[in-house]
Amino acid sequence: MKAYILFLFLSSGLSVSLAQPFVPVSSGLPPIGRSAVAFADFDNDHDLDLVMVGLDESAQPLGKIFLNAQGVFSDTASGISGLYNCALALADYDLDGYIDVVMTGRDINGNATRLYRNLGDGTFGLTDDLFNAGGSDGDVAWGDYDNDAYPDLVISGNWDTRLYHNNGDGTFAEVTAGLTIMNTPSLDWGDCDNDGDPDLLMVGDAGSVAETFIYLNENGIFSRLEVPVEGAVGGTASWGDFDNDGNPDILISGKDVSLVPVSYVYRNNGDKTFSFANAGLVGTALGPADWIDYDNDGDLDIMLAGENAGCGNASTRLYNNNGVGSFDEFPAGLPFVERASSAWGDYDNDGDYDLLLTGLSGDPVSILYRNDIQTGAFQQNTPPGVPGNLYSYASGDYAVISWSRVTDLQSPQMAISYNVMVGSESGNIDVVSPQADIETGVRYTAGTGNTGSNDFMVFRSLNPGDYYFRVQAIDQAYEGSEFSTEGSFTVLSTDVNSVETPVTGIFTDGSLLRLVNTGSEDADVSIVSVTGAVVWSGKITKNDFSLSLENLRSGVYLVRMVKEGKQVTGKIIRQ
Repeated sequence: MKAYILFLFLSSGLSVSLAQPFVPVSSGLPPIGRSAVAFADFDNDHDLDLVMVGLDESAQPLGKIFLNAQGVFSDTASGISGLYNCALALADYDLDGYIDVVMTGRDINGNATRLYRNLGDGTFGLTDDLFNAGGSDGDVAWGDYDNDAYPDLVISGNWDTRLYHNNGDGTFAEVTAGLTIMNTPSLDWGDCDNDGDPDLLMVGDAGSVAETFIYLNENGIFSRLEVPVEGAVGGTASWGDFDNDGNPDILISGKDVSLVPVSYVYRNNGDKTFSFANAGLVGTALGPADWIDYDNDGDLDIMLAGENAGCGNASTRLYNNNGVGSFDEFPAGLPFVERASSAWGDYDNDGDYDLLLTGLSGDPVSILYRNDIQTGAFQQNTPPGVPGNLYSYASGDYAVISWSRVTDLQSPQMAISYNVMVGSESGNIDVVSPQADIETGVRYTAGTGNTGSNDFMVFRSLNPGDYYFRVQAIDQAYEGSEFSTEGSFTVLSTDVNSVETPVTGIFTDGSLLRLVNTGSEDADVSIVSVTGAVVWSGKITKNDFSLSLENLRSGVYLVRMVKEGKQVTGKIIRQ
């Protein structure tokens, strides 16, 4: 996700309510500008630390990790060096249970991209991989585009875009993906068509100043989705489900083709189309556009910071999601800002999300705001329920796992995202890292789970062997439940031509769906897409029923068979 520079315009005439909802605290964090910042629990001690990169007060590149001990931040000799005009992204790319950092930007030697491996002792090691330099105002984003369980990396900027495949051994290999080249881009991965693999949102200058590209991912192959979504340059773009229907929507800020600040929300209609949502946001550029449930009411709100239309106009504005498809401005008392960088995280573990702003106000500044909202729709957050009804299906080197959706006291059911851990042995995370404490469910990052809002996860190119998985639910305030009980599945060697037919089961045989041993009684069968659409339904009486899937589009489907009051459910993949 893009991070931007901060320019604070402090005014003695700024109106702030007596009960200030966001309170600046003395943090001891160094002032930096031209910066990127993020919260993450780098030492796995159950509180959020900080990574800060930018220019210090002497205009020298600074890169630091600050460890959090009960709300107090302390500098550590992390080994990270600084960049400016930068962006960063976090992931456990080597699946060792610790959050790693990639960044792109500029230093005194020019443009650079650096990947730092978290060594688990408060220090980070620079990897030997050579990546293209997104450089000044470039962007980086992690996403497992090929569903092999390892986070891959896309880097864009400086009229270049490249996708790097994570080889699973600590190295990366560039792949040809056909993604557009861009300058000053903003990138975000999200499964916009809910088919189990992440799609890519790219917004920026691809030659016509302000453009939006949505690349649909079909089994690791990308194709551009032609949609009427306006673009912007010099801003931020990200996925977020503001209407809680399970389909990720789009938030975009920046300057349009006429270089006028704009801010857009586009609703995902669930059928690979998007429609403009009249969100009532002020046009904002050169700063962040953040989805965040700041008031714990179960829906995503919006913060915008940066330049507005008109000479010298700038603001930081917080918009409350009113639950009916639009937003109302909330008097947060935040200062006017321009070219802003922001990070949200519950650094004091009190159940709501706090805000860090860094950048320039003449001189570099870093301001940490504690969230003290206790009015209006604010609710004390509680964890969501624990997923159950684990299911798994494997065929060749493909596999699907699924679970039942949970409920939550604050977040609607479709607003819940899910997070999966997978290991080659019971309790391990060497296949999929959850970026969370596997015993308690405490999250190491502030964000949605690794499956998004899907209640299933798809795997491709798995090695033969046994796999063990558990699932947690994550609410809109990014709090995680405990992990579920453990499920398992087995991937057989690809040279095995046949396997034993289950006594009662739902499975595929080439292009056929087979329902085995249904018995002599009638059974009701339906095939439902991941968007909820029924693509086939009917009654069957045969003991061994087959149905051609030739006309079924690629994707993941839920098959339900109901007989004598009992239901058998399975997931199938149509490749």
